[in-house]
Amino acid sequence: MSKGEFMSYYETMYIVHPALEAGRLKDLILSVESSLKDFGGKTHAIETWGKKKLAYPINKEKYGMYVLFQFEADGSKNKEFNTTLDHNTNVLAYLTTRIEKEELIEEIKSLDSQLGLLNKDENTVKNDDEVKEEISETKDNEDVEEVIENQEDK
Repeated sequence: MSKGEFMSYYETMYIVHPALEAGRLKDLILSVESSLKDFGGKTHAIETWGKKKLAYPINKEKYGMYVLFQFEADGSKNKEFNTTLDHNTNVLAYLTTRIEKEELIEEIKSLDSQLGLLNKDENTVKNDDEVKEEISETKDNEDVEEVIENQEDK
């Protein structure tokens, strides 16, 4: 970034074809993020809002997957970035607006977590070694069953 250039904050709300599965949706989101980086932008937050009913049909679709993408860029390549969204057949519609720094989303779950690609909650489930250790420390079958039940409850 040379002198005279300053970075601004933007958000793009885009609507993705509702038929995309979570894994393919993640690939699409990452490709949109990658194209922004190619144009010199920096990602701040990606928030998936899920499948919502559209106010009016777009390309004969009544529903769409909403994705909010906040980023920082100097603005000179926003037109090119929007063109990449135009050419993506899975993006039904989008809108990019300039926002203030205070409007940036601070705490966001991981993309895998938002899309339901994680099988277990990493914070509450013990790993297999911890469970085996608890089982080996127990003395009778009732304790083993209790450890397994407790693990399944989490």
